[in-house]
Amino acid sequence: MAATFYILCLGSTIPIKPEFKKDNLIYFNSATLDLNPTKTGTNTIDNSAVNLISSKNDTLLHISIRRTENAVVFNTKPNNAGWGTEERIVLKGTFTKGNNATITVYDHGDRYQILFDGKTVHYYKKRIEDNATQVSYTINKDVAQVFSRELGVTTFPSLPTWRFGTRTGFGHEFLRLWMDKVYATS
Repeated sequence: MAATFYILCLGSTIPIKPEFKKDNLIYFNSATLDLNPTKTGTNTIDNSAVNLISSKNDTLLHISIRRTENAVVFNTKPNNAGWGTEERIVLKGTFTKGNNATITVYDHGDRYQILFDGKTVHYYKKRIEDNATQVSYTINKDVAQVFSRELGVTTFPSLPTWRFGTRTGFGHEFLRLWMDKVYATS
């Protein structure tokens, strides 16, 4: 099966088909990147996020960019329950390409590998065993978004496994070259 491309607008949730599952990859691409914190109202959290959501409306993976905290937050939220324990990394230096920022998520089955601009920034152990059927792009009220108002989202059902190194990760250089080739021909 081939890659599938979507446009994900700020404040929206869209279905993805086929569902995002083990050995799949999803690629979020933004035409702009603004890492300067901006708050215009009373909201205390400067938050732009992309989410992988199950058919049961569980947030399987929440990737939140928080400029005022200099943090990227990863979390899970079961439907009708509260957020789990946050996992954090430092935001500064994670996006290296300036504009045209990318977030890539590879599903290893037991964990997600998250890459920013083609570089692995975090492995997130799955807390809910399910497949994603939707993606969303959100920001908190009274803040400027980190990414462009529309994100390009591409799902890949599998990658050429014969090129991968080990079970714990895959060749980042290969991934970058492969993604460059995919986008050069699309």
